Amino acid sequence: MTVITSALYYIVIGAVFIYLFIYAYDIFYGEKPEKQIKKIHKHFRKETIKNIDRLEIEPRKYTLYQVTTENGKKKVKLKPGYKVVNIVAKKENNRKQKKGTV
Repeated sequence: MTVITSALYYIVIGAVFIYLFIYAYDIFYGEKPEKQIKKIHKHFRKETIKNIDRLEIEPRKYTLYQVTTENGKKKVKLKPGYKVVNIVAKKENNRKQKKGTV
């Protein structure tokens, strides 16, 4: 009985350490492109994706993708740990200058 419980204990603890090692490796050395594309498909699951282009890559910081959908083009930044951030275009401010200011 003790052999079975100790074997089960080693399997559970070993699985936890393997999972943590894989997660830490992805954070420190960047994810594989296949995993990133899966994450993008999961993020845009309600829309149909036509094309995914990689625009810019910084291995430990982020990867910038341009996703072409039926609704248009969207830019997405993936950070380590598979965090997806949508990039929103800046709006131009066309404010009039006040009188008396330079």
